[in-house]
Amino acid sequence: MLSVVAACVMTGSVAFAQTMETTPIPKPAKPDFSSMQFMVGTWSCSTKSARRPAPYLATTTYTLDSTGYWLIGKTESKPIPWFPYPSAGTDWITYDADTGRWIDVSVSDYGGYDLASSKGWKGNVMVWHDLAAAPGKDVKSSTDTTTTKVSATKMTAVSTFTTVKGKAVGVKSICTKES
Repeated sequence: MLSVVAACVMTGSVAFAQTMETTPIPKPAKPDFSSMQFMVGTWSCSTKSARRPAPYLATTTYTLDSTGYWLIGKTESKPIPWFPYPSAGTDWITYDADTGRWIDVSVSDYGGYDLASSKGWKGNVMVWHDLAAAPGKDVKSSTDTTTTKVSATKMTAVSTFTTVKGKAVGVKSICTKES
């Protein structure tokens, strides 16, 4: 009986080895970043939440990585009265050809993270849908973020979130390219 089982296993292994695919899987095409090329450089951004007394200021520098698969945005913010700590974050943006959407994977110090997708630019507007945000202790829900390319040196972004108490809070960013 043991020899019959061994013969079946060996026969199956030989058949598997003979049918293995040997053609290499093609390398994924690099994203076409031409619609986002204007973003490469350093931007000064002012973001105002309706529930804060003043905007916070940040600097974001976008570069294309050496592989050609990612647009990387590195952001730094200085301390502000209601968050008295310097902070930094990184966005990794790429195009997923299999799903036909842009993807933004972001992480920041202090444990921040996000994952968003977009169908891309429609004229001068790009809408990002948050895939990772879950309701929190103070936020019940949030809208998509609408980014508008005002010019090659100015962008805006707007969104709204609703607190667990039902208050809608608007957030608007204005970014100007420095270099």
